[in-house]
Amino acid sequence: MVRKIQKTGKGIHNMRTILYWFVQLTWGIPLNAIGAAIALVLLISGCRPQRFGYAIYCETGKNWGGVNYGGFFFVQKNASTQLKAHEYGHSFQNLMLGPLMPFIVTIPSAIRYHYRNYLRAKGHSLPPYESFWCESWATRLGAKYYKS
Repeated sequence: MVRKIQKTGKGIHNMRTILYWFVQLTWGIPLNAIGAAIALVLLISGCRPQRFGYAIYCETGKNWGGVNYGGFFFVQKNASTQLKAHEYGHSFQNLMLGPLMPFIVTIPSAIRYHYRNYLRAKGHSLPPYESFWCESWATRLGAKYYKS
């Protein structure tokens, strides 16, 4: 007796999840190791991890935005879907850039974030956050790959 194999959306989603995490944990391991350690500390401290697309995230603190470490990201409590999608977009940058991600995106983005806070405190007018190439790219990737 021959069984007919059914193709379902769930099977495709599972395969994409496996592929996403396989690449995150091989080519993209540097940031994921940091993200997993932070997630573990937050889990022990009572933060409940959640899924966003294929990624895992935690909400913690107030009014600070978010940060991405590969397949893990961390955002402020009650973060908007737009903020979560943006941080999720950074996870796809990690899939593409792998071990170069910290040098091409993460470190420059962190320096810019803190410099913008410094300028804001001094009363300077700032260009939109998305005006930095890697931030607008993350937003586009998040919008493309996250289907609410």
